[in-house]
Amino acid sequence: MPELTTSGQIWVGGIALGLVLWFVFVSPRLVPMLKMTMHGVGDDDRKFSFVDIVTLYMASVLMFVVAMIVSIMFYEVVMRYVFEAPTLWVEELSRWLGGVIFLMGGLYAMQQRAHIRVVIVYDMVSRNAQRVLDVFGTICIVTFCYAVVSGYGKTALKKFETWELYGSAWNPPIPAVMKPLICIVCAWMAVQAISNLIMDWSKPKVIHDPADDL
Repeated sequence: MPELTTSGQIWVGGIALGLVLWFVFVSPRLVPMLKMTMHGVGDDDRKFSFVDIVTLYMASVLMFVVAMIVSIMFYEVVMRYVFEAPTLWVEELSRWLGGVIFLMGGLYAMQQRAHIRVVIVYDMVSRNAQRVLDVFGTICIVTFCYAVVSGYGKTALKKFETWELYGSAWNPPIPAVMKPLICIVCAWMAVQAISNLIMDWSKPKVIHDPADDL
């Protein structure tokens, strides 16, 4: 673990406490709504594994993160153009939070089956052939995630252990947080891909409607 200053410990402790409180009190109210947004399935087809629930809990935080970015950007505009006192931290914090949304949003899209797919050939073949394609796609995803984690894991861990900072005037620990987060998300994405394969295995053949992607 990195050696943090008192202010750093307060920040890390505050964020950790905030996440725990969010998961305990807010996420249970948001997850049922997120379940209803499953892409391209009917009410009778919505079945969720433990992996799905964990992903949805993590995705529930994204709503707050988006609202936080909007709020601090509004604050920056007011401070810069009304009071002529621009901040040092808003732009970098918004970039930091945007990176979190980018990573976690991709994971949520996979759980929802809402990622971009080319289904022209997929819809033409039989359900058994579709299962073969699903297995092949899952192997590709897991292989990619394994390559990222195994190839980048030591570097990401070193960034965290040394608590590498951004090097700007505000100097937040963006590298120390984001680079390990890339490995964590990739590892969980592999788990989510396998879960999707298992959960979708017994489903009947469905012809995708292009309108679902609009």
